[in-house]
Amino acid sequence: MFLQTSKYYVLSMIGEGQVHQVFKVVHNLSQKLFAFKMEKYPMSGQIENEIKILQELNEVEGIPKLIHHGINPEKKSYLILPLLYCSLLDLVKSQQISLSCILAIGISLIQTLEKMHRKSILHLDIKPENIMISQKIQKYSEDQLLQPGFIKLIDFGLSEFEENRKFLKNVFIGSLNFASRAFHKGEKLGYKDDLESLLYVLVYLKNFKLPWSKIPSIGLIDMDIKFIGDIKTTMFNTMTLSYQFPLEFSKFMSYIDELKHYEMPDYSYIKELFIKMLKTTSISHNMDSFLNYSPIQSITQLGNSKTLDIPVEKHLLNNDSIQTQIQEDIIDIEPIFVHPSNLIGKYTTLQIKSISDLKFS
Repeated sequence: MFLQTSKYYVLSMIGEGQVHQVFKVVHNLSQKLFAFKMEKYPMSGQIENEIKILQELNEVEGIPKLIHHGINPEKKSYLILPLLYCSLLDLVKSQQISLSCILAIGISLIQTLEKMHRKSILHLDIKPENIMISQKIQKYSEDQLLQPGFIKLIDFGLSEFEENRKFLKNVFIGSLNFASRAFHKGEKLGYKDDLESLLYVLVYLKNFKLPWSKIPSIGLIDMDIKFIGDIKTTMFNTMTLSYQFPLEFSKFMSYIDELKHYEMPDYSYIKELFIKMLKTTSISHNMDSFLNYSPIQSITQLGNSKTLDIPVEKHLLNNDSIQTQIQEDIIDIEPIFVHPSNLIGKYTTLQIKSISDLKFS
């Protein structure tokens, strides 16, 4: 499969969601590799929302730089980003990650979330497949994971600005496994919910599972959401999730629990907790410099943001000359739920561009 264009040639598919596909592409002139993300269906809107968020986060080093974006003749929005090495989901499937590396990943993402949240942006879908390692490394050490921008947060199609509070209630959006308890309860969402999802990611990396991840579905979305939400609440109340982590991890949990949805987290306190944990598990030379780095503002901009002619050549999908190995590259992705409470069936994922598209009556 390839997309006919004068600038980019598609090598393979590397990921697929319900409303988009991601391809590995090569720039014909520079021969550099990039990630090309395009809607499956015209005007579905989530990529438009992602473009808006990426533009706001352009100077945040833990976020991929938006290289190019546009709309092809089939009215499908697309964007082009740097090609990253692998997701945390891929990584944890291939090898065990040490506790010190897990904590280093945590502090790196906390640094990114702080910069996002100070721009009033909520991610709302933090999970292992949306966290990427930017390049191949020889040893998975905490020093490498603490390098600025080494860990990247991706996929902002369902992200929202915090000031849109009237939309951040009575909606379940994202992953059942990694969504915060407030999602399950239909409560107002805020900065703390991204932190809670991050906490679940770290527990998953340590244990290769979450206590509720293998529970059979009841069969009704409302009941599944409530049941898993109740388990998460119990786990938080008993601090069971902090098992096998240093003492400061339970303090991190308690702090999340005490925060109000509208409160900006005290990131100095959170980073202090993680540094203490990291110091008890390893010796890192990069911890001090990590907290004082300045974002690097350098990226080769290819093209502009106007409409680009990138039609899909459907009649060439089975071209034998193109070695795509698509099945080997597709990432195992948990289905995304977009579920407004008491409005089952009124919306489908394809209709949701962002939370603000949900109309409550």
